[in-house]
Amino acid sequence: METNIRQTHADLIKAITEIAAAMPLARTVQLYQFALFLKTHPLPGEETFEEVAADEAIWDTQFAATNDDKLAALAAAVEAGMNEGKVLPMFDAHGEFIEHQ
Repeated sequence: METNIRQTHADLIKAITEIAAAMPLARTVQLYQFALFLKTHPLPGEETFEEVAADEAIWDTQFAATNDDKLAALAAAVEAGMNEGKVLPMFDAHGEFIEHQ
């Protein structure tokens, strides 16, 4: 069984490599960045309770140290950019990803 799992893993790596090779460079960079994200962010259930608690403590500390006025100004700037058409939406009204060219 383990040989099949390793073979499947190898097949997946090969398939991902072939997909990446056929993409434009910008999309390959996005794929790479997403892979790095996945590498550093375990799926629910993969992390230990201690890891989750430590991560939550970091977030709590960061949010507690956030200057509400600066955060409000940032949100206003983003909203203004959206209203001016400088920011493009990531998702449509149905929650589907929008791919911009």
